[in-house]
Amino acid sequence: LEALPRVLARVAGEELSEFYQKEHRDHGVDLRTGVAVECLEGDGHRVTGVKLVDGEVIPAEAVIVGIGIVPAVGPLILAGASGANGVDVDEFCRTSLPDIYAIGDCAAFACDYAGGTVMRVESVQNANDMATCVAKAICGDEKPYKAFPWFWSNQYDLKLQTAGINMGFDQTVTRGDVEGRSFSVV
Repeated sequence: LEALPRVLARVAGEELSEFYQKEHRDHGVDLRTGVAVECLEGDGHRVTGVKLVDGEVIPAEAVIVGIGIVPAVGPLILAGASGANGVDVDEFCRTSLPDIYAIGDCAAFACDYAGGTVMRVESVQNANDMATCVAKAICGDEKPYKAFPWFWSNQYDLKLQTAGINMGFDQTVTRGDVEGRSFSVV
């Protein structure tokens, strides 16, 4: 069940979303996009179904919930750090509070690879690269955070790898063999 109109919408373009939607369905997954969950139903001991906003109940024995991320930066904001969707950091991952750094999913920074848009990049690699930037700064080797954003996901026997930020493009070019499951979208 996906609330957005397509899977992977935040990290991939429409071509990849369509490919992965087909891949999941070809593996027997009842994949539904553009649907909202009202609640989980149960018998008091375990889940028995997922009730959609339209009233349909999908029987279930187990539920895995991936709801995205809302950064838990309340204490930093209350302490005076600037931010809204995350805590704002400068080019060295410093918050507006003296000697306080923020890294990873909660850190909103001006991304050079998205035209300077202030954003959070939710990926393991981003968190690792920001941690390296902060560790160097603390050790006296301060250099701006300029890591190229990338993302990966293993799904079935496929490895999805994306490089860059999926925004601000005019067209796409597909290279390789989509039907053969080995291709790139640029």
